[in-house]
Amino acid sequence: MSILYTNNAATTLSASITSGATSLTVSSGTGTLFPNPTSPDYFLLTLQGVSGTPTEIVKVTARSTDTFTIVRAQEGTTASAFTGGDKAELRITAGELTGLTNGSARGATGFLYENGQTVTESYTITSGKSAMSVGPITVNTGISVTIPSGSRWIVL
Repeated sequence: MSILYTNNAATTLSASITSGATSLTVSSGTGTLFPNPTSPDYFLLTLQGVSGTPTEIVKVTARSTDTFTIVRAQEGTTASAFTGGDKAELRITAGELTGLTNGSARGATGFLYENGQTVTESYTITSGKSAMSVGPITVNTGISVTIPSGSRWIVL
């Protein structure tokens, strides 16, 4: 299970939702700004009223064009009703950062870190840094991992 990200994904709700809704629709054509998760992957979406409240974090488990399937009330937030025009943004959350600080990408309990087994996009390790993965690791056709001089990529 991976938390998915994309840069600058922000839009508004195209219609109101109740506190019990399990899906939402964003403004026409803006769904493509967001990741397209397939189980068990997901991304976190922050909903915020135009006045600043309420605020709720939801887990998005699927996206079909501009419609998102959601799990409500994540990270201690409360399921709330929202109005068309309210904000819907992919933001870094405290729970995600706490998980990373504890050494766990998903916030388990600080003793596990999980990595994917397939490299699906080209990547260059930062000069002067090394990287590690737990294998087996598959690098997709046409994809490259660049390792600068003096750096290392260790696959355990």
